[in-house]
Amino acid sequence: MKQINDFTLKKIDEMSGRELFCTERLREETFVTEQKITLPELDDQDLIAIQAYRLNDDQTNALATCRIFEEAGKWMLGRVAVSKAARGMHLGSKMVEAVQEYLREKGVAALYCHAQMRVEPFYAKLGYHEIGEPFEEAGIQHIMMKKDLN
Repeated sequence: MKQINDFTLKKIDEMSGRELFCTERLREETFVTEQKITLPELDDQDLIAIQAYRLNDDQTNALATCRIFEEAGKWMLGRVAVSKAARGMHLGSKMVEAVQEYLREKGVAALYCHAQMRVEPFYAKLGYHEIGEPFEEAGIQHIMMKKDLN
């Protein structure tokens, strides 16, 4: 377990049942209920990923969550979600910055993500740049983005 800027980073098998429940509920609300994505929300990547999250003070809900994992030699950021109640508090930016700090400490040179086109400006503001052409994933237009962490 690692704590950076009030965000916890753990593998799924290190999380308590409550932590897993809260983070998965937020992902379901964001990706299934709000965005109408019909693909399974949990997938095999979750078994190897490091989950980053912040729970509310009562530890009854996740305010923000994401995951990072290594795939084909690249570290990937995904499933970035902020609860409706916490939007506008810059928790998404703070969480991504905590993840970047964690990876820098591990000597990782770059972080990649499949950014939904509508949130590309969010990642651009954090220093990510587009790679390649837009593509469809889960019925939503995405673009590969990268940030050098050195």
